[in-house]
Amino acid sequence: MSAKHAGYHLAQWLSQRLPPAAAFRFAERVTDLWARGAPRECAAIRGNLSLALEAAAPEAALIREVFRNFGRYLVEFFTIHQTPKPVVSVEGYDHLLDARRRGRGAVLLTGHLGNWEVGAVLLRRMGLPVAVVALPHDDAGTDRLFNRQRHRCGLDVIPLGRDAARRSLQRLREGCLLGLLGDREFGGHGLPVRAFRREVILPRGPAILSLRARVPVIPTFLIREGPWRFRLCLEPAIQPDGQGDGTSSVPRLTQRYAQVLERYVQRTPTQWLLFEPVGG
Repeated sequence: MSAKHAGYHLAQWLSQRLPPAAAFRFAERVTDLWARGAPRECAAIRGNLSLALEAAAPEAALIREVFRNFGRYLVEFFTIHQTPKPVVSVEGYDHLLDARRRGRGAVLLTGHLGNWEVGAVLLRRMGLPVAVVALPHDDAGTDRLFNRQRHRCGLDVIPLGRDAARRSLQRLREGCLLGLLGDREFGGHGLPVRAFRREVILPRGPAILSLRARVPVIPTFLIREGPWRFRLCLEPAIQPDGQGDGTSSVPRLTQRYAQVLERYVQRTPTQWLLFEPVGG
């Protein structure tokens, strides 16, 4: 068992056995220690926060809060199956209902913001068919641990890789909601767009899937408002406005999503759990 796998396994074990308040306090203390010994991650968060806040040097307390929010995210993710009724306010549910009334799937495009994992679980609890595309962890044991939790909560997991596009298109054409993270390009085939007053690289895959499946993109974010209190925000659908993976439509659709992402990141910057510099 690798050190990373052991750490996540311990986090899961403690999260599921401690009372919720104690689990959150423990997560905050551990991530405080992590932040003190993680210069690379701190530098990435500092740079990302400087973009979100339009500040040259974010305060150390804000950087620490990002780490703490990551700890809270883990507690929530590892125990959502034990928490039958978190307090959730919903904004924009009609946007999702409209797509469903048309008998179509939709790309639910989110970011490493708030708790995207729990957001998918809550939509599944509403009786909606949800599949998520997940980047496999470098460590196989960690990957199995996360996917077991997703499957336990009723989610269909599509590993990001060679077959992901085909499987994603199939789910969309079957009327499924497909959850994708759109704030970080991992495959080396990203697209330059304008966000945070500069050019950044975001994935082009969500726009291509939308065009090929002829389904809308609905930007979706689950924002934390307190211990087990969330706001589920569904933005107006971004409709495909071209054919296939045309060179003009993909950048336009991706740019529209980037503007929504920027707004949400600026609204809750310390819930942006991106430990790599935003692509640029």
